[in-house]
Amino acid sequence: MSTHQTLRVQVTDTNQRPRGVMTIEADFDHVGPYRVQHDGHTYWFTGKSGTHRASGVATREMATADDARLWITLGGTAIWED
Repeated sequence: MSTHQTLRVQVTDTNQRPRGVMTIEADFDHVGPYRVQHDGHTYWFTGKSGTHRASGVATREMATADDARLWITLGGTAIWED
């Protein structure tokens, strides 16, 4: 079962500069987000999971059809653009 949520998340750009808090739309499966609408693009879970080194939180890699990528926490509280 999936759930759809509108979230306000802290976004960090590719150069590790904070972009501030932004609103995203996200669909979650039983583990974390599998689809995210962010900054005018739709990102899908790539199947790759990891841990953000600086914070130690679990993340998922997301990508657009044009291969723009980001990492998002499983709870959808933070995004790191890649």
